[in-house]
Amino acid sequence: MMLITSLINLYVKKFNAVGINNSLEEIRLMIQEVLKIDLATQLIEKELIINERQKNLIKAYLDRRLKREPFDRILNKKTFRDFELDINHNTFSPRKETELLIDIIIDKKLNPKHILELGTGSGAISIALMKSFPEAKCIATDINKNSLDLAKQNAKKNHVLNQINFICCNWLDIFVNFDFDIILANPPYIKTEVIKKLEPEVRNYDPIISLDGGKNGIDCYKKIILGLDKKQFSKNSKILFEIGYDQAQKVEELMKEANIMQTSVFKDYSNQPRFVIGTITKSTA
Repeated sequence: MMLITSLINLYVKKFNAVGINNSLEEIRLMIQEVLKIDLATQLIEKELIINERQKNLIKAYLDRRLKREPFDRILNKKTFRDFELDINHNTFSPRKETELLIDIIIDKKLNPKHILELGTGSGAISIALMKSFPEAKCIATDINKNSLDLAKQNAKKNHVLNQINFICCNWLDIFVNFDFDIILANPPYIKTEVIKKLEPEVRNYDPIISLDGGKNGIDCYKKIILGLDKKQFSKNSKILFEIGYDQAQKVEELMKEANIMQTSVFKDYSNQPRFVIGTITKSTA
């Protein structure tokens, strides 16, 4: 038998020693998941005692985190906005900042009815939009069929599967005519040479294909934007990108070269440029 506070104090020291921030919060969350209890309430009394089986189970999870395996990867799930997603090794783990994509659409009162998401991964963005706009329909694409299978699973889990059509393709390959109100993408935008310098939680666990944006980090933006420039649009459409903190000017320039106008940049929680939105004008040809 062991006091839970003793185990917590032991692992706080271990986590701090390997450079894991917010160690106490992560440890508590992990224990809550394993024991299925509200640890904050239990710790008020500081009397929670765990048996040997519980101790070994908790230690197994915490030891994985000590090796820098991310919390969400250990649990195979991630909270995004107000709902839960399953994740696995095939998909990028969605970040808190990406939730702001949905907020931008809501705050600008775009009220989209037809949406296209390029590179859906776990389905986080499309699912969040369908929950925010229950009358809308969405096409969500990804080049990885395994990612799409997981995205479908998440859409079903969150009761929006009937609103989303999942298609396996590479960016814009299968599309000819566009009648979308908005097109969204959070493509890979990290420079190839930078990936090896990332935290191990990122470089060792997020798929490289979801990180690597090429030499300058903007390869995928070029493919998408140049691809859009060759398509026919039946209405004026918005396009919204998540970008790297130092890419706003480059992406805006690419957009304007492709006649995507009225561009605006939005910042993330750290006050860094993180999103660019623009308007694609209806085709006249």
